[in-house]
Amino acid sequence: MAMKQKASEVQASFCIIRDGAKVTDAKGKYELIEYLQGWEVFESIQSATIEASFIIKDMGGLIASLTGSEEFQLQLDTPDEKRSYIMRSYEIVDRVRSTQGGELYRINATSNEFIKNEVLNVFGHTEKIFKGEVEASQIIKKLLKDKKYIGTSKKVFLEQTMNKQTMIVPNWRPIDLIYWICQRSIRKTQKGGSLQNGFIFWENALGFNFQSVDKMVEDVNDQKTNKTDRTKGTARLYEYVYSPKTSMDDGASDQFLIDTLVFPDEKSYLMGLRHGTWAGYSIGFDPVNIAKSKVGGSKDFSQSEFKYGVTPIWKKMSHIGGTNKVNPINTMDTSIKNIINFPKRTRYAMMPNQIFDPKYQQNPQANYAELVELQAYQWLRLETIRNIKLSIGVPGRLDFYAGKGISVKIPSTEKVGVKPELDKKYSGRYLIAGVAHASSGDGTSFRTELMLLKDTIGA
Repeated sequence: MAMKQKASEVQASFCIIRDGAKVTDAKGKYELIEYLQGWEVFESIQSATIEASFIIKDMGGLIASLTGSEEFQLQLDTPDEKRSYIMRSYEIVDRVRSTQGGELYRINATSNEFIKNEVLNVFGHTEKIFKGEVEASQIIKKLLKDKKYIGTSKKVFLEQTMNKQTMIVPNWRPIDLIYWICQRSIRKTQKGGSLQNGFIFWENALGFNFQSVDKMVEDVNDQKTNKTDRTKGTARLYEYVYSPKTSMDDGASDQFLIDTLVFPDEKSYLMGLRHGTWAGYSIGFDPVNIAKSKVGGSKDFSQSEFKYGVTPIWKKMSHIGGTNKVNPINTMDTSIKNIINFPKRTRYAMMPNQIFDPKYQQNPQANYAELVELQAYQWLRLETIRNIKLSIGVPGRLDFYAGKGISVKIPSTEKVGVKPELDKKYSGRYLIAGVAHASSGDGTSFRTELMLLKDTIGA
């Protein structure tokens, strides 16, 4: 077959592996691409591992050899990149037999690391388990790379924190512990001396990532058009244009045009008010010793609380586009802005004072004492990055990664002369929150869907 020339086309190879050997069909063939009716591979900053779905049209009795626990290898070859996904099946669903004797079914799969995580447990004091290396990124690296735990061979990209995570782990799975650490980690590099948290753990095609939202935003701002560096975990910045053929065509080739553009939902300030999205109270308590609970900066549980609001905390965050971009709330009606700043909900955080450890009885770690403020910052940080949402479909391209950036140009519905103006609200750089690659089995309909987020609008 001749080499495909378009970025939106892909040559695929598909095989099944059990016990290290390739599974063959009734005819002894292990290349099973003819069985693959369609496939989808997706990654998200909200998912610890990559997931995949394979639609199988089985006219050769393949189902008889499947147990639902095999590995599936999907090899993709595009003009820009070659990639191999090895995914572990965890279920076979939607199985239907046709009158012609064949069957159609879907196989759901995920990274091997997620399956292994299900049978692993971490128990004990972190200082003993991790031999004193208890900074957040040190613990996560050991959980991911040590063969005693997940033992992945994939790259890991970890942001350093200022925390020492000294605690007793109560028989958690490794990824559960990582999620706990995400909630209690503070950036080592701060913006203007302000404490920043809001960490996320996820897998993309570059590897496993542990990073704060603020660091992700700063990386998007700094992202260049250089080639993706898989060793350093840096990605190329692409610019895509939504351009009807007769309007805002600025010379972009078809492979950099947005096919579909969807606005999933505009921020509903009514629901935001109801859920305390922009303002509220943050309370911390120690369930073991209520007398030592802290509410905000006070030791008196009953008289004081920490009141948070997005307007005063906004300046402590890093923002896509830098300082010359606008908080969408600033564009709202003045009376609504006043309502938004009214605290509605109360958020609670458990605040252990480490009375179990004599070493910290008189001098508890500062990061635990500040959990009340940090809880509020983390909530607002994760909410504000979703201020603007965009879902786009583009010709298939493998060189996109959840947690990295993309630049888009979207025309306004208002025209000045013949050519429409640029829509300042929706154009610009975005954080890629999710990537879904999908195709028919023969690769002729290879497409990529991107879920995009940003916290600001153009000035």
